[in-house]
Amino acid sequence: MTIHIPKAEPMFQLRVDCGPAVRIGAVRGGSALMIPILGGTVTGERLSGEVMPGGADWAIIDEQGVCIVDARYAIKAKDGTIIQVFNGGANPISRGPDRVPSVMLTMPRFVAPDGDHAWLNQGVYVGTLTPDSSGRPSPVHVGVFRMA
Repeated sequence: MTIHIPKAEPMFQLRVDCGPAVRIGAVRGGSALMIPILGGTVTGERLSGEVMPGGADWAIIDEQGVCIVDARYAIKAKDGTIIQVFNGGANPISRGPDRVPSVMLTMPRFVAPDGDHAWLNQGVYVGTLTPDSSGRPSPVHVGVFRMA
């Protein structure tokens, strides 16, 4: 029996503008943060538009140095369609002073209404989340790949 090895097909990229992290406090052996999402852009052949303001990344950095992200926000496609985004993942972070990983892998999930963007409701997606090289929370670059 041959096992299929999936390949990542690039779909689109997001530039997400974030506000300063709000420290929530100690939770379950870690530190909780809320990082507001202020807006941004979406570019790609199959999807382009804007990241809508009003979402947030509810993150926990645990005692083992793992950053658990749980971002929830919306994309407004160029044609006006609103697409919900749920993006989560857990990755080890560096031990340096800023404790920012160079790249995190995530598992984005989309909820799109019936129509031209309903293709986002099917498939398995992987994301790459790359913080700004300055170590600041904004912008964050997200690549979205469909596994095929």
